[in-house]
Amino acid sequence: MEFKDNLRYLRRSNNMSQDELADKLGYKSFTTVQKWEDGTAFPRVKTLNKIAEIFDVDVDHLLNIDLKTIKVPVPVIGEVKAGYDMYANEDIYGYEYCNNEEYGPGEYFYLKVKGDSMIDLRIGEGDIVYVRKQNYLNDKDIGVFLLDNNEVTIKKVLYNNNSLTLRAANPAYPDRKFRPDEVKILGKVLHNKVLF
Repeated sequence: MEFKDNLRYLRRSNNMSQDELADKLGYKSFTTVQKWEDGTAFPRVKTLNKIAEIFDVDVDHLLNIDLKTIKVPVPVIGEVKAGYDMYANEDIYGYEYCNNEEYGPGEYFYLKVKGDSMIDLRIGEGDIVYVRKQNYLNDKDIGVFLLDNNEVTIKKVLYNNNSLTLRAANPAYPDRKFRPDEVKILGKVLHNKVLF
């Protein structure tokens, strides 16, 4: 891995344009950043330090390590029921590791799954789901929801005019409808993994 690849990776994963990075570094145009990413130029030591500071990385890592492959510890926080009637539990059980490609800006966590209501999406008992913390979801996203301030569940969300429906991926579980103020969105499920 070369500096140019790490720079492009960091810039893109932070949703930053070449113009924006150039501006942060005090350049009037993006062309210098473009040359760095093309590998036709290389920044001075002072600028390298500033780039590392902007992206909160070590200069040595920026130059010598493929940042896409670094493993990031993500906490496994409590349990969430793939069903209903499970109370929120915020204990940290440990940590799982994901690579930088899965870990962008924002806050992430894993939740251990109880129950089988999402089994048709291959989210089952004992799995852990990888969640990006956010308070909004698009229609048909899979999310983690807090109900009545104590019940946590994983479901697909379907938006209606003045309500939302939480739908299981198992026909044994009925849909549940709520007013928006009755449900708190904790995050979006990005994927799950099976623990052995």
